[in-house]
Amino acid sequence: MEISDVLPSPLAKRRAATRTRGMTVGWSALSVMILAGSTTSSFGKQLTGTFSPLSMLLVSELLMLLFAVFSFGGIPLVHKLLKQKPHTLLALLSIGVINGGVAPYLWFSGLSRTSAINTQLFGMTEMLFLMIFASFFAREKITRAHIGGGIVISLGLLIVTLKGFHESIALNTGDIFIILSCLSYSIGGTIIRKKLHRTAPELIIFARSATAILLFFLISPFISHPFISEVMAFPLALIPVLLAYGFISRFLLVFSFYESLKHLPVASVSLLSTVVVGTALLFAHFYLGEPIHWYQAAGAALIMAGAIIVQSSGLRKLEQHLTHYWMSHHRQQF
Repeated sequence: MEISDVLPSPLAKRRAATRTRGMTVGWSALSVMILAGSTTSSFGKQLTGTFSPLSMLLVSELLMLLFAVFSFGGIPLVHKLLKQKPHTLLALLSIGVINGGVAPYLWFSGLSRTSAINTQLFGMTEMLFLMIFASFFAREKITRAHIGGGIVISLGLLIVTLKGFHESIALNTGDIFIILSCLSYSIGGTIIRKKLHRTAPELIIFARSATAILLFFLISPFISHPFISEVMAFPLALIPVLLAYGFISRFLLVFSFYESLKHLPVASVSLLSTVVVGTALLFAHFYLGEPIHWYQAAGAALIMAGAIIVQSSGLRKLEQHLTHYWMSHHRQQF
């Protein structure tokens, strides 16, 4: 046997190098995604002190609309939208109202009334609602892993709600708004699963943000909303926070998520994205100075464990569907 028969060919070397570069890019993007996702609640919390929930909704959806247009082109997206069938357009309109209007408004309302840490923790109730709705309305099978993971997540949330079982159940107003927001997001997620599973994710993003912005201007004449005065009174010291929220918490988060899905298995992205629950708590603690109580840390650990159990169940079979759902969903908090 000659030495040349044992050594890898130049083509094999190039393919191996390409795979290595792809994995490096994928893991780097996933790391950036986790770090960017950790900032969302904290930067949003700062901005809700100046902008009202309705103003935050407008700013957030404008940023996402710009991201969609710059990434995929405004004219091609409009052409795709005009080619859709009436029932698809109706579903896109529903998603725009629910996931682009109602749910973000409730989320920002809750964020302005509770801590960034609680926002991140109670934000995980969406997974529970989504499993329930998927079972009842999308006819998806709930496995033992789903039930077990749901119980673990619920236990983590219960520990946080009861503050380590030292108090009776008493959610504050902000926590209730966050849970209602997750309920709304899960309704929209069920519509995506059932009605829009064949629709391009970027088209769902575009339609959602455009509908939310249009809805804002339609209701503006009938409500007293001081958006202009809020913009005029916006503190100069918060401009870096606004830019950071737009670039890091919105654009960089979604962009790095796209990149990680291109180069890594969705299983890796899914499971490791649960780390955001913990890193967001740490960021809120060091950046905003919010205390992390032992019951919040314990609740976060249980929530992450439950999410891993849920997302690892039958993930290979659901990879294509989960990728589509996450890319079109892009909730305010990851």
